[in-house]
Parts: sequence; structure tokens; C-alpha cells
Amino acid sequence: MELVAGLRLNPDGTFQYGLSVGSLDEQAQGNWQRVGTRIELTSEPKPVPPAISADGIKAAPGQPFAIRLLAPNGQDVPAIDLRIDFDTGEPLISYLAGGPWSLPLDEKRQPRSVTFSKPAYHIDSGPLPLRATDGTVAVFRLTPNDLGVVDLTGAYLEQDGEDFVLRRSEGLLAFRRIDR
Repeated sequence: MELVAGLRLNPDGTFQYGLSVGSLDEQAQGNWQRVGTRIELTSEPKPVPPAISADGIKAAPGQPFAIRLLAPNGQDVPAIDLRIDFDTGEPLISYLAGGPWSLPLDEKRQPRSVTFSKPAYHIDSGPLPLRATDGTVAVFRLTPNDLGVVDLTGAYLEQDGEDFVLRRSEGLLAFRRIDR
């Protein structure tokens, strides 16, 4: 995959950051300060992570129970992981492909909660109550908030020869200094 990233440190103590790799795009802004041999970053304003909430139950007569996750425009959200916890046994881990999701036909346990996640985008709904009844669709809604904006508070830059390394909770990213 191609990766493009940039971090601009402005003389007024502010920064802008951007990264694009594969389907992941992220950005940040805030303030920086030199502390010893490193440059520490603080995101400002602090981003609000995406949120997922229950949006009701819809009738689907004659259909098996299903789950949908909708964007604000009413379209199904693809590429989201889900975890179904049951009244007994191990959870079921699956994936939303961009349409209604149904339990496997041979699943006889009673679902108790669903958790939606996409770690790269800081999406984690936590367990949401779920009552599975044939002929219904449990609808959930994604509120994007600051989707794609990362919190770099606590991240820092260290010089490594001619390069600088950004250390953040997700890992390391090397930058080459360009003076303008």
C-alpha cells in the first residue's frame, strides 16, 4: 500500500498532521512544545469519537432477524466488525458487508448484545442490548462526529539521525525534515 503522511510544525506552536494509507485517512491539529529532546503534541480541539446508538426496531414479516447499521444519510455502513454476545457460550464475531446482517441459520442461542467496531477509525460502540425476534430488523445509527480526526495528545517526535520519528499509541511513523 502507498502511504502519504505529513506533519507541519508552525512557528506559532501549532501543528497540522495528515495520513493516508489504503482506505485509512486521518488528520489532526493542535499545539506542540519542545520538552527536553522531544517535541510533544496536544490535539486541539480534542476530537469527539464516532458513536453508535440504537435507532429502533423495524418490521420485516417473514424474514429472519437482522441487524443494520446506518449512516446519517440512511445508507448501510460497510466494513464494520461486529460481535454478538449470547445468553450462553462464546460470542460470534462477524462483519457488516454493507447491508442487513442475519444470524447463521444453525444458530439457536439467544443474542443479548451487539458491539460494533472498526479500530482504525476509533469506532467502538461497546455492548448494545439486542433482542432477536424473527420478522424484525434491529436498526443502529452511526453518528460520525470527528470520524477521521485522531487525538495526538501524548504523541511525540524524536530525532533519529536525519529523520524524526512520531511515537503514538498506534505505533511509530518516520518523517524526513523539509525546511521551507
